[in-house]
Amino acid sequence: MMATMPALSHQLLDPKRRPSVVSDACALIDTEVARTSGLSGMAIKSAYKVVQGVKPDAVPRAVDELLPAFTAQLETYHQQSEESGRPLTDVLSDDPGAVADALLGIADARVARTSRTTVRKAYKKVRGVARRHVVDALPGAAELVSRHTSLAGA
Repeated sequence: MMATMPALSHQLLDPKRRPSVVSDACALIDTEVARTSGLSGMAIKSAYKVVQGVKPDAVPRAVDELLPAFTAQLETYHQQSEESGRPLTDVLSDDPGAVADALLGIADARVARTSRTTVRKAYKKVRGVARRHVVDALPGAAELVSRHTSLAGA
């Protein structure tokens, strides 16, 4: 009989692990932003700089604030991965657009609540191409989740 893994939220949001998860997520975002190219890449890099310029700790704070909602969205996929024995990357690649839309819906709601007009404007400029970039980042996100959940038993 296979032991059941704790819920993804219990693993990623554990107070001992959460700072490392947030730090790794920020590093993933930095990497993904840096590798964007073309006109949409320039827009994303510009918007990212605007957000960081408004408040230097804005990205880590936003990641930390949104982590519970992102974790909740990924829970079903993580369970499918655990139950099927398939890597999370493979499960996410079954319908990457739906995963990206679910995650972007969380960011959309957060941006809608912000009082910072500059941040809202910067996000609006890149939102149209964001789905593609989130889809591209899903393998890195899956690796991040897998790395932190594999530590759960350690």
